Amino acid sequence: MRIHYPVVFHIGLLICLSASPLSAVTLEEAMKMASEQHPRLQVAKQNIVAAEGELTEQSAYAYNPELSVEPQRRSTNAGGTSTDYYITLSQGIEMAGKRGIRERSAQAALSTAGHEVEAIRRKLSIDAARAFVELFFSEHTLELRQSQSIGLQQLSLAVARQLEMGESNQLDVNLARSSYASSLNAELAAKQQLSLSRARFYSAIGQMNGDQVGSLKLPMMQVDWELPDDPFDVALASRPELAALRSKLTQSDAQAALTKAQRIPDPSISVMSGREDGEQLIQLGINFSLPVWNSHRGAYKTALAEVARTQAELEWSEYQLRLELQASIHNHTSAMTAVAGAYKAEAQQSAYDNIELARIAFKAGELDLEELVIHSSQGLDAQLTALAIMKQGWLARIRLAEVLGHPEYILEGTIQ
Repeated sequence: MRIHYPVVFHIGLLICLSASPLSAVTLEEAMKMASEQHPRLQVAKQNIVAAEGELTEQSAYAYNPELSVEPQRRSTNAGGTSTDYYITLSQGIEMAGKRGIRERSAQAALSTAGHEVEAIRRKLSIDAARAFVELFFSEHTLELRQSQSIGLQQLSLAVARQLEMGESNQLDVNLARSSYASSLNAELAAKQQLSLSRARFYSAIGQMNGDQVGSLKLPMMQVDWELPDDPFDVALASRPELAALRSKLTQSDAQAALTKAQRIPDPSISVMSGREDGEQLIQLGINFSLPVWNSHRGAYKTALAEVARTQAELEWSEYQLRLELQASIHNHTSAMTAVAGAYKAEAQQSAYDNIELARIAFKAGELDLEELVIHSSQGLDAQLTALAIMKQGWLARIRLAEVLGHPEYILEGTIQ
């Protein structure tokens, strides 16, 4: 009786899991695809176009000149008629530097849009890396589960044949069948998880047609990768979300200044030239609006509140970043220690050897069926545990790169 068991999974090697023969997708390619071609990024870029248009609008002068022409034809007291006309040209004048303030606010809005697009770009890259790792390990987990099911199926059939020949008993048959049924259930759960992981991966890279994604290749993780000096300063200077908040604060300051300046009414200068009753008329006028019913005090108060809100949001985000960085560094250190231990112990190889030894001992009659099933199950659990350690190591590395604001650190900490 020959029982097939899972093939060796040696942690650290470049491993290919075939999903489709069309193409090979590496971690780097997945991150690049998401950060350059994802539909969400294309949508976000329209905010920059809109902000550029708003900057053009706010850089222009607020008031256009107004020209009015008023012809008149009237009857005179002498019984005749008189043709009169009035031509008036008026121009509003912006005061208190309103135009410069409007332009500064629009420039800050454009900067905010740019930082927000970069934040989305980096998030898409990080999400693609995370989805790639999830899919990679989901595929290999299913491979182990399928190999277990095949082995237990063969064992169940072999024990059933031995029962027919009187070399086994019903208890062994029931145990083999029960173990096989349990493995099928675990395989089904692994298939369901793989389907979810594949859907998330396609969504993360913005791929409409999943058939275009082929076998996955994961590089070896460098467990002794060193953090940059002063990681908090690096994160503080690199996170585009914080840069966007700083730009919003500049924009809020400009809006507050503009609202304050709008409390000073803008004058309008007009020049009129006309003819009335045969006489030439010239008139020069200056018009001011009086802030009687609306002095814009409410708008100014609202603008100041927005400045305070943005400032508080920025300070809280920086404080929260410090906490997130501390947690991610701690998790990363723990995960790398576990991965290094798995490397040193060669956990996958040891688990495979234990399964093979149990199989040999069973064939030699040194183990009964129950002991074989137990040893095989323990060996599979050890392989799955090693996979989980590697997966958590990758997720910890990805999270640390995300908090630091440098998705490229994911690839820098690998051995290609």
